[in-house]
Amino acid sequence: MSRQKKKKSQKIPGPSLQKKWKAWYASKSPIFHFSVKFGVLLILFYGLLATSEGDRVLYSYLEANAWLANAILHGCGQNTHVSEVTIQSPQFAMAIRRGCDAVEPTWLYCAAVLAFPAPFFRKFLGVLAGIILLQALNLVRIVTLYWIGIHLPAFFNSAHMEIWPTIFIITAITLFVGWKGWTFDRVEPKAPA
Repeated sequence: MSRQKKKKSQKIPGPSLQKKWKAWYASKSPIFHFSVKFGVLLILFYGLLATSEGDRVLYSYLEANAWLANAILHGCGQNTHVSEVTIQSPQFAMAIRRGCDAVEPTWLYCAAVLAFPAPFFRKFLGVLAGIILLQALNLVRIVTLYWIGIHLPAFFNSAHMEIWPTIFIITAITLFVGWKGWTFDRVEPKAPA
């Protein structure tokens, strides 16, 4: 009898593989769901941009950026004019091309907000604020690049290809982290079930 008790005391039932999997999945499912939603939104974005209609819409958007930046430059006393997507003056000319439009960092930010588990209204406010801020920042980028092109032409490529893209990445991440903090500060905790 002491042998049977000894065997029973040594045999400690552990959680089954299925229970371990469920526990692991439960702890990782928010990350998994966010990643899948974020990935699907990015695929959708790049899929839309690859279509001819997406390309047409993007070109119209680039023209609008050129016109808005030109209006700002005129307000600052510059003698500029626009031809399609090109801003030019007697001193300098630059074309607003794909990649110089803040569309990608804006969509990355919006996809992160939309994929994140939060109330719809807070997502809506986050997306709206992010679009406005990142597009305003893009106009600042275009105007400063024009100014750099006139006054510091040797610095233009570094500002265009390295500094401004880094600023956009940092801004998009900062906006997302700030939005996430704002959302969690205002979401009331749920009562335990």
